[in-house]
Amino acid sequence: MNPPKIILLTHEYPPFRGGAGIYCEEIAYASIQLGLNLEVWAPKGSLKSPDKRVSLLPFKGSQSVVSSMFLICESAKRFRNLPQDTIIHLAEPGSLRAFLRFGWVLRRMPPYFITIHGSEIVKFSKNPLESFLFRRFLLGAKRIHVMSKFNKHALLQICPEIETRIFTIPGAPARRILPTGDCKLKKGNRLIILCVGRIHPRKGQDKLLQAVMKLPSALIRKIELRLIGPIICKKFFKKLKRQAKDLDCKVEFLGDLNDHELSAHFQNSNLFALVSMPRNESIEGFGFAYLEASAHGLAILAHRFGGVEDTVKHEETGILVDPYSEDALPESLELLLKDKELRERLGRNGKKWANAHTWKKTASLTYLRN
Repeated sequence: MNPPKIILLTHEYPPFRGGAGIYCEEIAYASIQLGLNLEVWAPKGSLKSPDKRVSLLPFKGSQSVVSSMFLICESAKRFRNLPQDTIIHLAEPGSLRAFLRFGWVLRRMPPYFITIHGSEIVKFSKNPLESFLFRRFLLGAKRIHVMSKFNKHALLQICPEIETRIFTIPGAPARRILPTGDCKLKKGNRLIILCVGRIHPRKGQDKLLQAVMKLPSALIRKIELRLIGPIICKKFFKKLKRQAKDLDCKVEFLGDLNDHELSAHFQNSNLFALVSMPRNESIEGFGFAYLEASAHGLAILAHRFGGVEDTVKHEETGILVDPYSEDALPESLELLLKDKELRERLGRNGKKWANAHTWKKTASLTYLRN
């Protein structure tokens, strides 16, 4: 018996950089390696694949109402030619939102899977009508994939009836960012702290800079702080630049680097720190960057928030601190910078932990589970 055809439908796909885009490309690539009959429907401008498994939609994806209408109209045309046993995988928030808004106009809706990344749980629950549609759509899903226990718990608060159809399956490091050889920390007197994430208040770069400011002066002068990620909030970026000027250490804003450059920075750092903050409309549902840092043998400093506990094992691969404590972050940062043996132990454990996560395992458990 041939496996059913799977359509992975997404509004986020490389070269778009973000957690959902990484997820969609990696699970698609792994599925094809496993021999699954999977095709990606991705927005105009997305990277095509050599095996022609990526079919471009005739518009750019977003969560706007217009984009949602375009997606439903295009889906209605394409659904007519699909085999009867086709499964639709709504793999990120934009495609899911389109079906919440306008899915009711479709004459035929094939069986569907949903992946929930985190923030959509909050966003789709604020408006009463969208909350109703979200819950109804969850009830109709054949399978719901989340990557963290936090997301599962949050979904069950909204819709406890779906418990038997929720599967917690973690993601893995992006394959193009994995280290190519032995991961050795950079030698020298400088202690390089790496932070990878969008320049946005939710990612907490301001809290990290505040923590550095509270360190002993002699230790600050040994630090070099590198922040990598696209500027999403210009006002916040200006705030970070002002903070950086007050620090007696080198602070670099390196922008949105390609995979090769990003991997090189992971390999040439001493510590990874990304201290995401709770916000009303946004959740850190998993956090691929933490696993990527662990894959490079870096100890991690993070806030205990959202799905981060599923990617960072406290006192095993990194240190998790209370995001609302003023002292916990600078104290833990000072400890990690001063204690080389602790950093190395956490890094070794982290590398084993990251290596246990593979996208083939994620794809297999998502699509082949009975």
